[in-house]
Amino acid sequence: MPLQHKVVEDIAEMFRVLSHPTRIRILTLLHQGEHDVTELRDLLGVSAANVSQHLTILRARHFVRMRREGTRVYYSLGDARLADLINCALDLLDEDLSLTGEIRQAIQQVRLRS
Repeated sequence: MPLQHKVVEDIAEMFRVLSHPTRIRILTLLHQGEHDVTELRDLLGVSAANVSQHLTILRARHFVRMRREGTRVYYSLGDARLADLINCALDLLDEDLSLTGEIRQAIQQVRLRS
């Protein structure tokens, strides 16, 4: 397989990792600051096992970092450019002329700010 094909496959894999809504929600929360699994569980309203499963996938792609403090493990955004990527997707979504005002407001609420 030519290297160009491998690069395209790698890009597709990155987007597959980002294709799950819970993982996007985790990244948006970690953009605001680091959290442990319990905090993420409470904020997301899903089980700790579910959060851990998604964090494992995000860690494998280096989208999140972990830091141990005693028995607790804290997670943070692995690369600030992920916020740019999410905001770029929001820009594309926001350009859809069929969107209602309520959805446009929701887009602004999801937007990641520095």
